[in-house]
Amino acid sequence: MIVADFSMIPMGSGTSGSIYVRAVHDLLRELDVKFIPGPMSTAVQTESLEQLFETIEKANQLLIKMGLQRIITSIRIDYRLDKEITIESKLGIAGK
Repeated sequence: MIVADFSMIPMGSGTSGSIYVRAVHDLLRELDVKFIPGPMSTAVQTESLEQLFETIEKANQLLIKMGLQRIITSIRIDYRLDKEITIESKLGIAGK
C-alpha cells in the first residue's frame, strides 16, 4: 500500500484555490481513491505507485480543463515494504 500526500498550486488563478481543491477532491471520490483533506495538502492511499501517478495525472488534466495554464504539484510518498500501512495507521487511529 502507498500512502502519499500531494498539493497542487494553480498559478495565475488569483488568491483562492478552493474551487480547484474541491474539484480534485470530487475526482478522488469518483476514482474511489481513499483520501483525507488537510489544510495544506491531501493525503491519499493507493495500491501502487502506478495508481498514485495515474491519479495525479488525472487531477492535473482536470485542472487544465478548468482553464489553468500552470500547475505546480508537490508529492511526498511513503512506500513502505516491511509492513502494510494505511492512512489510519499513519495517523495512529488504526482499528477505530
